[in-house]
Parts: sequence; C-alpha cells; structure tokens
Amino acid sequence: MPSLAALLELTDEQARAEWGRILQREWRERQEPYRTVELVLCCALFRVVDPHRFGGQNIHLMPDEVVRLADLFKRSSKSINIKMLNLDGSYANGAACDVPFFDQMAADPVHLAALYERVLLAARHMGIGPERLPDFLEDDIADGAMLSGQAGLPHRPLIEAVETLAAKLRARQLVADEGQTFRVAEQQIRLGQHRFAKEVLANYGHQCGFCDFAPRSLPRKGLLLASHIKPWAACDDFERLDAANGIAACPMHDKAFDAGLITVNGGLRVHQARRLQRSREIDPGVEHSFGPVLRSTLRIPGQAAPAALYLQWHQQHVYADDV
Repeated sequence: MPSLAALLELTDEQARAEWGRILQREWRERQEPYRTVELVLCCALFRVVDPHRFGGQNIHLMPDEVVRLADLFKRSSKSINIKMLNLDGSYANGAACDVPFFDQMAADPVHLAALYERVLLAARHMGIGPERLPDFLEDDIADGAMLSGQAGLPHRPLIEAVETLAAKLRARQLVADEGQTFRVAEQQIRLGQHRFAKEVLANYGHQCGFCDFAPRSLPRKGLLLASHIKPWAACDDFERLDAANGIAACPMHDKAFDAGLITVNGGLRVHQARRLQRSREIDPGVEHSFGPVLRSTLRIPGQAAPAALYLQWHQQHVYADDV
C-alpha cells in the first residue's frame, strides 16, 4: 500500500497506469488492495452516498454510482461500502493510510477536487467513458469544494455531537490519534448535513417551497436553503438526515419559518402568525414578501413529503400562534 504522501501526490502518469491495471483485472473472490484512484473515488463518493445506511440486508439498494464503480473496479458493491467505512474510521480493518487519507481530504477539499479531476481525466484518457465512470460529482466540488448546508449546523450542538461521535470512535479503538478522531467525527457529521441539503433541494426541484423563487442559474450562492422543520439541534441522528424533515426555502421565508412567523399544517397549508399579518398591514416591504407571493399551500415535493411529526413539532415549539 502506498504511503500517505504518495497517495496525496498522485500524478497524471501514475493515475493512467493504475487505470490500465484495473482494466486488466478479473473477478476474484479474494480481492487485491485498493489502488489510489479507487481511494480517491471512494473518498469523493461520501459527498453523494452515506455508507452507514447500507449493510447486509439492503446492500442491493446501493445507489447507481456505487454499482457502476463496483463493476468498473471488478469488486462488489459491498466491498466499496466497506472501504468507505474503513476510510471514515467506522471499521477497524482498513489499510493504515485509510483514515489519515480521509482526514487529509476533509481538511483540504480543494486537494480532493484536484485529485478527483486528475483521476477522472486519466480514466477518460484510458478510454473509460461516462457510461462506465460517470462524473458523479459534476459541479458538486466546484467553487472551493465547499460542503452544502453547513449554515444549518449550530456551533455548540455541533461540538457536542462531534464529541459524542468521537467518543464512540475512541471506545471502539478505530482511530488512534485523538485529534484525528475529532476531525473525522466532525467530517462525518458535516457530510451528513451536505447530503441532507442536496437531497432536500432536489426533492423540491431547487425551488422555494413557500414561493416561486427558483435560482437554478445561480447555484451554490446561498439563495436557496435546505431548512430543517424540527431544528438540527433538537433532532436525533436519524431526524437530522431525514429528508422528510426538510423544506427548501429562499432566505426570506427560511428565516420567517425558523422564527415561527409561518408554519405548515398536516395538509401542507401555510399559516401566518397574527404578528406577521399585522406587520403586512402597515409595512409595504413585509406585504411584498408575505402577501400574494407566499403560497397558500406548500409546494408538493417530489419524493419525501414533510412528515407530520416534524410539522407538529414546529407548530408546538416554534410557531408563534395556534394552527
């Protein structure tokens, strides 16, 4: 297995050579060690796939990105899932460089973006087209390779969640270095929020659920947010990642929802607090943003409709009035 320095300094020539060896592979019951190009793609895959959601009973439900990589690598989908769990420190049987590589990529996402681009271009040079290796990140790691949805992570609850997860990793002796354990735990949580945000925005067609605002030509500018219905700080681990606990909203309506000025009932009807209604009567600016432009019912999402338990929580703990 190459050293961490060698993994981080992969050249174009080395990437092409590795792809050449992978293309010559045959299916074997006992698989050979992962090559650098495979590690880079598995590390990048965290941005679209949560390996913790899959195991023995539902491994056949792995997303298409994993299935295609497995076919290209001449490995099983289960193998790729396990490698991802090795990388983020969840399994103890990975290669010595797995966790340090994941940690380094988390600390330097621009480097990850550069390595991903190098691996993808080398694959194309070796005749591996999009049908075999799709660009599954596309523009996801552009603009500095920042993760989506990080504004939704409140500082103190985030630190507490990271400390809890880091303690679990230390107890299972999966990551030796304490500082590295903390960083890996934080990256796991941030990646979860990133995937939640992407899923919620896609679920609403990249359009505000409260109005017709749809800045599709201006992606990654913070003009559309994935908001938790039940706030992140009040959620358990499942609720924080559940797309049914999310609404896509423009900044104006996102803030109003978080402030309890508007809410949504079980029939997806949008309610306005009396304080907001009074403000509309005297303030033209408020009327402009919460008058006819505000939908009477929430935009119906594509897949995961808001769950009743989250809507009820918002009505009881956030909304300023009774529904």
